[in-house]
Amino acid sequence: MNATPQQLVEDARLAHALSCWQRWRGLQLWPARDDIDPFDLKQLLPNIFMVEAIEDGARFRYVLSGAAVRQQLDFELSNRHLDEIFTGEQLARITANYRTVLSGYGHYVLQHWSQRGRPVMQFRRLLLPMAADRTRIDLVLGFALYDRLEGHDGRPIDHLHDPVTTTVVSENVLDLVE
Repeated sequence: MNATPQQLVEDARLAHALSCWQRWRGLQLWPARDDIDPFDLKQLLPNIFMVEAIEDGARFRYVLSGAAVRQQLDFELSNRHLDEIFTGEQLARITANYRTVLSGYGHYVLQHWSQRGRPVMQFRRLLLPMAADRTRIDLVLGFALYDRLEGHDGRPIDHLHDPVTTTVVSENVLDLVE
């Protein structure tokens, strides 16, 4: 028996976001931004972000980031391109995740982050497709949860000047068209 997308998302808060996304979609292929009901996500609004696909995923630009995302990263993501924040293998991996979403799948990952050999964070992320016209995916809806690991010194994570080393604990591509 194959696991459902709900079963593959290993966090109750993110599974709730997935349920909301499925309800917003209704009978449409993909939900649009204006289908989102913020009331459904009141607990997760600080953790939300949206990424616009430019030229069918040749590049990605953040259009929205919630307060928890901004606080944890210690800078504003909105109006920044993915390649202005991340580099190298990390940029390649995140870009591949976003392109998976443009293909009509969801993406869930649980990672441990470290900087300069010190553990800093357990990171959970859920990515879901959105479409302005409800048929052609052009936006990635994301949720990011951050939990400090033992040994974290309380300093913000500085992706711009001190790249994070990630260890993937689990990762799942979610088949959203059932």
